[in-house]
Amino acid sequence: MEEFLLYIQSRITIASVIEVVIISFIVYRLLMWIRGTQAEQVFKGLIVLLFLSPVSAWLGFTTLNLIITSAFTWAFIFIVVVFQPEFRSALEQLGNNRIFKEMMKKPSLDFLEDDVDKIIKAVAKLSCEHTGALIVLEKDTGLNNIVKTGTELDSDISSELLENIFTPNRPLHDGAVIIKLWSRQIRAAGCLLPLSDNRDLSSELGTRHRAGLGMTEKSDALVIIVSEETGQISYASKGTLFQDILIDVLKQIIMENYTISEEGNIDNGWINKLWGRIDGSK
Repeated sequence: MEEFLLYIQSRITIASVIEVVIISFIVYRLLMWIRGTQAEQVFKGLIVLLFLSPVSAWLGFTTLNLIITSAFTWAFIFIVVVFQPEFRSALEQLGNNRIFKEMMKKPSLDFLEDDVDKIIKAVAKLSCEHTGALIVLEKDTGLNNIVKTGTELDSDISSELLENIFTPNRPLHDGAVIIKLWSRQIRAAGCLLPLSDNRDLSSELGTRHRAGLGMTEKSDALVIIVSEETGQISYASKGTLFQDILIDVLKQIIMENYTISEEGNIDNGWINKLWGRIDGSK
């Protein structure tokens, strides 16, 4: 017994303890990451296969064991293909880490609030007039692929311009407007957004709401939706749709989402300026 304890003690090092902690954290984050997603059911299926492999070998089911073992040979490719949306989401979350956000300084709070007020003014008027609208507020996830589906504007943020874009029978009124608050630009209009994969959505929701929600499932953007039928204001964030929102509440939500801290909004950081040039923003 003493020899066994000495052996265990000789194997336990600071490096091994740190390694166990890191692996435990990764496993925990993995479980939290897939919980509530479509990947959860697939993950359960893989656990069943892991259980069946030794059981089939113990029972002497040679053919079944061979099939399961062969399946695990291609497991990596299978997992990458099946979990592709989840892997993309996880990498985006890694890139959206607070450390990177602090490096990419945002515009001053005064400029941000001024631009948000212009958006809020336009949304309020569109709501009163029952004019449908779809406004995407870009955040850390780049939306160049979405911008290319519409007409690039690269114009200053203006409530009058937003109202004009969504006026019925205008060329761009059916698509989405992409706004980048941190560069103070309306990047594009008439853009096509991906529809939501959520099958639990109410059948009463139209294409505009499904597109807004779908955009937030594939990026960290915040999307404002104005219903053409009811004039109701909604917003989507992180794959969740919030309906019948008061205009003052909407402003507060936007400010909270696009303000890290007052210290972090002093000036445009060099990384943000460089990235703005790379992705076409000015």
